[in-house]
Amino acid sequence: MQSEMKFRRFEAEPRYRFQMLNQPKYRYLMHRLNLFIPSPRQFVNFLKVVSGYVISVFSGRSVIWGYPLVLTVEPTDLCNLRCPLCPSGSPSPARRSGKMNVSQFGTVLEKMGGRVKFLQLWNRGEPFLNDDLLEMIFLAKRHGIYVRISTNGHLLSQDGISDRIISSGLDELVVSLDGLDKETYSKYRVGGSLEKVLRGIDTLVQTKRRKRSSLPLIDLQFIVMKGNEDQIHQIPAVARGLGVDRISVKTARVGSYKEAGEFLPSRPDHSRYLVESGRLIPKRTRQRCRRLWYSMVVNWNGDVVPCCFDVEGKYLMGNIFHQSLAEIWKGQRYRSFRDSVLRERDGLAMCRNCTEGLERLYVFSKWVASKSG
Repeated sequence: MQSEMKFRRFEAEPRYRFQMLNQPKYRYLMHRLNLFIPSPRQFVNFLKVVSGYVISVFSGRSVIWGYPLVLTVEPTDLCNLRCPLCPSGSPSPARRSGKMNVSQFGTVLEKMGGRVKFLQLWNRGEPFLNDDLLEMIFLAKRHGIYVRISTNGHLLSQDGISDRIISSGLDELVVSLDGLDKETYSKYRVGGSLEKVLRGIDTLVQTKRRKRSSLPLIDLQFIVMKGNEDQIHQIPAVARGLGVDRISVKTARVGSYKEAGEFLPSRPDHSRYLVESGRLIPKRTRQRCRRLWYSMVVNWNGDVVPCCFDVEGKYLMGNIFHQSLAEIWKGQRYRSFRDSVLRERDGLAMCRNCTEGLERLYVFSKWVASKSG
């Protein structure tokens, strides 16, 4: 009962409120501080990015002085599951499928010029399907970049993979677990195995303990939907049992009124949308988009798109394999796109369902740790 009361009190607090349990706080806090300790080059770039954005907002036209602080690179768009709300679950003929190799990834990093501080090494697809992934992580760490990966967890139980993940220097690993029993899990993670994911998480946790490594931080992500929202209160106990470092309960993204009826949870505070007169309205606290000033997305084939919501590569800004960063980032296509977003963000279909500025992206996130960690 006491545990449930703590959970309810925490759930009522604002999003992004974190709580450390059972383990020394400094280990996680000190590591997270790495994100806020830039190199001189990264710090100068940060000042340029912020200044350019502020002037853009007040002038109504895009001003770009800096370069990307945050980089998303897609190792592959291939996936081993067919999740109904994910674009990888129903591949688009508009995009060819393939994998980026480590040499091409190295080219991307070199062209960033040491300015990037944070790397998200996934977009569409399952990143661990790329055999070069761990080399990519190692290379990014040599460039002084904080690296985060999101996975469905099905390949974590492969022989030797846990040791290699730890040796790579990966900072954070997000593992999706959208159901706590076989039936609930398989409804969304089509083609998946709950048992395999749990075994993979356990293998990685045990390997971390054996190697006395605090990294990677493991974030158990639970997307709350109609079929699993009654399991939310079980997640803290499950997370403690698994020995992960954090849990994140995230709201679901849907693309149509039909999908809303099938997948959106019944409780309004578990959803990022208002549903009115057959329309989906994202709950937003602000309309402005800042991503276009600090973040870049590179698909597996080198194509640069404005953000991860351009799943079909419709708004192509250039190709990083064949052009310089300046040609793309400060080019006319990017400039025109930023101007369009400044004028009327909701005028672009891609932007209407974006998470930028959402009131409720997460139901809650908090740190958790096992007693034996």
